[in-house]
Amino acid sequence: MSIMLYLPFPPTVNSYYQVIAHHRGIKRISAAGREFRIAVETAIVEQSHLTDPLFGQLNVEVIIHMPDRRTRDLDNYMKALLDACTAGGLWADDSQIDQLTILRGEIVPKGIVRLEINDAGPLVPIAHTTSRG
Repeated sequence: MSIMLYLPFPPTVNSYYQVIAHHRGIKRISAAGREFRIAVETAIVEQSHLTDPLFGQLNVEVIIHMPDRRTRDLDNYMKALLDACTAGGLWADDSQIDQLTILRGEIVPKGIVRLEINDAGPLVPIAHTTSRG
């Protein structure tokens, strides 16, 4: 199985949520986050033609093409992206992702994300250490 999708540029984790009660720390998805989710769901339907969410363990490669040269942390985009893919029915839950690679791509006007999904390989075994005794 191999699926390749091109998705809209995600909001950062800082703009994905909106705090609605400062003293209680209650958060909800912001308007920008909700719009992003709808755009991702549309892209999933149009590009993947899946009738059911993916099940099983997954290997996901993400290439984020930034919209400009501003300094950005790649990891700040993953929460919105993975949650939107779950909400859009791409996979049952993002906990299925055993292998996640995040790469920075070349700059593209308005930004874009390339997502490639494959079956996950075997889990990485624990490294054996030698004791000094």
